[in-house]
Amino acid sequence: MKCKTIWLVAWGLLWIGPVCGASGFQELADVRSAVADYLSSKIRHQYQNFDIKVMALDSRLKLPACQSPLDIFPLRKTVKPGALSVGVRCHGEHPWTIYTKAVIKAFRPVVVLTRALPRGAIVRADAVTLRRMDVGSLRQGFFPAPELVLGKQLKRPVPAGKVLNPALLTPAKVISKGDKVVIRASSSVLDIRMGGHALTGGAVGESIRVRNDRSNRIIEAVVQGPGQVIVPF
Repeated sequence: MKCKTIWLVAWGLLWIGPVCGASGFQELADVRSAVADYLSSKIRHQYQNFDIKVMALDSRLKLPACQSPLDIFPLRKTVKPGALSVGVRCHGEHPWTIYTKAVIKAFRPVVVLTRALPRGAIVRADAVTLRRMDVGSLRQGFFPAPELVLGKQLKRPVPAGKVLNPALLTPAKVISKGDKVVIRASSSVLDIRMGGHALTGGAVGESIRVRNDRSNRIIEAVVQGPGQVIVPF
């Protein structure tokens, strides 16, 4: 059989080599199928509901038929929802490498607001619901369960239907500036309580400035709950 030399340019790759016979070309549909199968094997461990679309290859592309299994390799270390580039390599007698693109859509319930809320609002159970969405499009993240957002405070106004993400929320302040507080100084042998006033506000676990009403001393204390701060010693 007479061979001919083919110059192949595909996605920036130049391949030059002999191809024998008009039927000795790789089926492009098989290449796309191999990419889809590979991505499916990776993503199904993370998501139950997903859709994979591999972009069509140029029909003018003439690849020598690969006699060995195709080697599929994504250009990033992890396969996750969204757009990604994928390499396909043949290690056969006439090796070649091409690159294509794919889009993975993965669907799961995420927390969204059922009504618009202003800045500073506390998220309550009646203001959120779960909605099935493509998480690959949620670049700022999401919450998979309502209990992860309940009691938190909005950093800015949020419209109805908006997917809640970590950038929108902050722990709710349980003490505001000027509030009366009980200052607790505790150790393994002592537990002293005294009255005071908050000079700054804060959420549970945050450090705030408080004034001891008896001594007028200003100290740093950790918020334990509404009206409660502790000074470890």
